[in-house]
This record gives sequence, C-alpha cells and structure tokens, in this order.
Amino acid sequence: MSGTLSYTAFHLNLAFSSVEEEDHGAIVKRCYWPLLELARAGYPIGIEATSYTLQAIERCDASWISTLGKLIGEGKVELIASGHVQMIAPLVPPEMTEWNLKLGLEGYERMLGVRPTVALINEQAYSPGILPLYKAAGFRAIMMDWAEPASHHPEWGRKKYHTPQRVIGSGDCVLPVIWSDAISFQKFQRYAHGEIDAEEYFEFLSLQIENGVKALPIYTSDAEVFDYRPGRFSSEAASASAGVEAERIRLLFQALTSSGAIELVLPSAALSLLDDDAEPIRLESAAAPVPVKKQRKYNVLRWAVTGRDDLGLNTYCWRQFEKLQFEDDKNANKWQKLCEMWASDFRTHITEKRWKSLASGLFPARTAVRKLGGASAALPAGIRFERDNRFLSVETDAGHLVLNLYRGMAIHSFGFGRGEPYTAGAPAPNGLIGTMAHGFYDDIAYGADFYSGHLVAEPLNAHKITDLQRCDPKVAYDVAEGAIEIYADIPSSMGPIQKQLRFWPDEQRLEVCYLGLSEKPMSGPKRLAHVTLNPRAFNRKKLYFESHNGGHEAERHSLWKRGSVPVDHGKPVSRLVSATTGLGMTGGTLEIGDDKHAVKLTMKRTDAAGAGLIQCEAVGDSFFARAAITLRETDETAARSDEGLRDRIGTPLLRYCVQLVNKG
Repeated sequence: MSGTLSYTAFHLNLAFSSVEEEDHGAIVKRCYWPLLELARAGYPIGIEATSYTLQAIERCDASWISTLGKLIGEGKVELIASGHVQMIAPLVPPEMTEWNLKLGLEGYERMLGVRPTVALINEQAYSPGILPLYKAAGFRAIMMDWAEPASHHPEWGRKKYHTPQRVIGSGDCVLPVIWSDAISFQKFQRYAHGEIDAEEYFEFLSLQIENGVKALPIYTSDAEVFDYRPGRFSSEAASASAGVEAERIRLLFQALTSSGAIELVLPSAALSLLDDDAEPIRLESAAAPVPVKKQRKYNVLRWAVTGRDDLGLNTYCWRQFEKLQFEDDKNANKWQKLCEMWASDFRTHITEKRWKSLASGLFPARTAVRKLGGASAALPAGIRFERDNRFLSVETDAGHLVLNLYRGMAIHSFGFGRGEPYTAGAPAPNGLIGTMAHGFYDDIAYGADFYSGHLVAEPLNAHKITDLQRCDPKVAYDVAEGAIEIYADIPSSMGPIQKQLRFWPDEQRLEVCYLGLSEKPMSGPKRLAHVTLNPRAFNRKKLYFESHNGGHEAERHSLWKRGSVPVDHGKPVSRLVSATTGLGMTGGTLEIGDDKHAVKLTMKRTDAAGAGLIQCEAVGDSFFARAAITLRETDETAARSDEGLRDRIGTPLLRYCVQLVNKG
C-alpha cells in the first residue's frame, strides 16, 4: 500500500425524520445507486445502513439490494453495521441495544449474506457502558467521531487522530475505533455541493497529510444530501440538477486516485495501522460523559428531552419495555416494533404525517398516582417535629430534614444526625445538601440563593417559573409506609403547583411529586430535583458522580484532577440550544458524593424518563456542586412541541427521590 489510507462510510437512512415514505424511490435512484456505480468503477466504498433501511430499499428497488450483495462479495463495498434502527444507546436499557444489534445482524445476513464486523455508533452517541454490548455482539471495531471527544481530551494531541486507536469502556472492555470526522465530511459536502472548488478541497486534504494523518476519513455522513435534500434546515445548500453532485464526487475520486497521495480503501483496512501495544483511550469525560457527533448542538439531550415530545415518547417506550420484561416475552416482532418506536428519527425533525402515523399506533401504559392525605396517625416516639413561620423540621437521632416554607418547601438542610445550628441562612454544618444562601460564597458570581428540591421552568420569551413561593403545607403520618407526608398547593404564574413530599426518616429518603404539572405544555427548559451539595460536608478531592448511560454498569466520573474539574452540563450552547450535554440515567439513578457520603437521585424511567445534569465549579478555596434532572430542553427540533400525543401514550409522572448514603 502507498500513500495515506483514505476511506468512506456513506450513511443510508430511509427512516430520516424529514423524509416521507413516498420519497424513498427517488432517494434510492438519486443518492444510493450512484454509490454502487462508484464501487463498480473500482473505487472502494463503505456503506453504513440499518436493516430497517435495507428492507425499505428492497421494497422499492430489490435490484439495488442484490447489486449491493454482489459488490460486497467482490470486495468492492464494505457494509458497516448500525443495527435494526438508529437508536441512541446511552438513552435506552442495554437489553434494547442488544436486541437492536441482534435484529440488525440477522437482517444483514438474511438480505446480503454478510455479518459486518465494524459498527458505526448510532448518531455517534457513545458511552463506555455500550462498548461491551458491541463486543458481545461480535464486532471487532467501532466507528466514532473524533472531534467532540478530542475537544475534551487535550492530552491526546493530534497524533491520536492519525491512525485508529484502542478504546476502553466499562469493565475494561477494549475495542479499536476507526475515526469518523465532522470537519472532513463537511468539507466533502461543501465540495460536492459546489460551495468550494476542487483546489480548495485538495488544499485541505494536503494539510491533513502533511500533518501526519495515516488513515483519513474522507466522508462519514449522510448519503441523502447529494442530488437530494432531506429538508431539515433552511440553510441547506441549493440542490443542483440531478446527477451533478454524483458526477463531482466521481471526478474527485478519480483525481484522488490519480494523485498517488492517498489510497482509497475499505474502512476496515485502516485497522492495519492499529498499534496493539498503545495505551487504550477513553472517549468520555466528566464534562462530556456522552460524546456525540459534530457541533455541541448535537448533544445527547437532542433525543432525550427536546423534539416534539421526547419525554413523553421515551417514557412510553420505557413502559412498554418494562411490560415486555415483566411478561418475559421473547417474541422478536414485539422487540422489533419497540426498537422502531425508540428510533432517533422520531425525536428530531419528524414530519407531521409520520408523527400522526406514529400516534395512531400507540396504546397507553399509565402509571398510577398515589394521593396523599390518607389515614393519619400521631408521629411515633423518636421523631421530633417542629414548625415555625419559616421552617419545618423533622429530626431523629439518625438524621434531619429542614424545609423552607417561605420557598415552597425547598430543602434547607438534609443530613445525617440531628441538625446542628446554622447561621446566615446556610444549611446545618452536617447537612449534606440544602440551600447555599446569598452570602455563603464570597465570589459575586455566586452571589445568589442556591436551593435544593425545587423546580425551575423557563418558558421562551416569558418570566421564569419556580415553586419557590410561600406555602402552608398539611402534614400526615402513614403508619403502613412509615412515612411522613407533607403537601401543599404552591402558587405560580402558570397556576397552583401541587407539591407532595413523603419522608422516610429511618432511610433518609425523601420523595417529591408534582401533580398536574406535566400536563401543562411548556416551550422552554424545565428542570427539577436540584440537589446542591454543602461544601463543608464533602471532600472536594474525592468528589464524583455516576450514572448508567445505556450499559449494564454505572459509569463513574471524578470531579477532581489536579484541581476541581469544571463541569456544567446544563450550560446553554447558544440562544437556541439550552444545554450542553446530559446523562441518560438508564438505571434510573444519578449519584454524586465523595468517599464518605453520597446523594442519590432516583427517577423511575416509567414515571418520567428525564436526563441528569451535573454542575461543579471551583469557587475560591471552596466549590459549587449540584445535580438536577431535566424534563425539557430546547434546540431546533423543539420548535413544534406537541405534548398532545400524551392523550394516547399516557402522562409522565413527575416524581423523584433523594436519598442520603452513608458509606462509613
């Protein structure tokens, strides 16, 4: 072999959110056949597709499938696996990813007689927990975007991009990664669309080669953007006459081959450059626990809590998953339908026609809501209850909970042992979480009140809505549950918010539930379950957070590395995109703490499939750290919010638990 090894992986997707089924034939003709013609002409081509897409192609043009199979057999095309559908693995239970890969491989073998050994991570949304799932399915390598993980790992240097690397995931699972690259494929698109000329494109390639790149991903993105436009954005390049862009690509491949500077190969050929002795790298980081393709507007929350109603649809899918698990149902058709319902394309630019078609086939799986205020009894001995105008406190020898009645029952202090005296509105020194009041931090940037156990909603072009208003709660004791019930209607600009708390003193566990709130449509971010750590109660050098992100094992991230690790998952990317990243919480929990204590947030996926957020910053000699759960964020896919789907799928239940963990 001579020259830099260069490869493609054209992504085929007939489930594209903004594409109607009647357009499939035109896409196959304009976008997919030219790829096979390139392969016939002797240019090695990588093609990545779901088995769902291959089935859709087969329905409208079976000859394309037979030709693809022939070219794969001749070694002119390499099929890169995806699964049965594009599914965001860090947002679904591991069993769903296992089914998706299994169904995909069976489909490839049935239609093409091949089982691919390289898999492109769906939507390039990666977490270490999903790597063992791909290895167990039989894959010998993955394909993943370089740019976003590299931006969080300056220690890599550019040389890690020059060749495939070994990636380490959960359970010390190691697999090679063949890089895809957003900058490279966008340059290719601009050339094909006529936005830059061949000379400028060759200058870009020459620079990569001069910098030492040995395996260059020329194109690793959508095939439907050439001689066709999916219609997602107004900024899409104007479409040229049919076949013009395919011809520009053919001329480019011809020129590249003639230059001698590169050698076009199938993607897996790049693995010949893998250094098996090199130290494996981690793609994830505390700041980006779930790296995703391209710019940061494409973060994992795009498929979790934006779209027309990602929260409602994802919660519905979790309820269906739990039902199949409970029934121990092995019917592959049922799992296939659930895979298709969990596909990423329903969560972005889905067309009105396809959205209505989706809704028509759904059947509610509702979660019962327990009303508080039932049988009440006197508090048992050992539980001390005290209330003044401002605070309500519940205390045992084991722990304490203090609620601020002037702030909607926000948690003022929650910790082990009897509450110690506090001053200037700060939590008790032995309170693990609570309210860091104005003046707690010297830094003016933190000159505000930072609460715990509250709700913040920010409708677009409107004032912020919170539950931080005065309230007069009712209190009861449930003997059967051993729980203290505290509930109140809290006034807000969108009407009364019914907030219900249940506290188990023996377990140091607090449940918070909002009734009626999820039915209220809201266009902007909606976050709740904030827990703000008391810096006096934690060792900043031992801080961590952990959660499941699609794998069987929880993924832990340290918040200290030669200093506090700056993390702010909920920080806006732009005026349009309200958050930077998040956590899938596929195990239902998010834990933050140190080596002595931890705070565990739990939200059942079948109640509401919210996503986790972590913020941690150094503040002078101290730190600010909190966790929260988001139910709604904004990006360009959320412009047509439609929570009316909930008439058919059931309403999410906004309920979560905060539990203190003593590791002592």
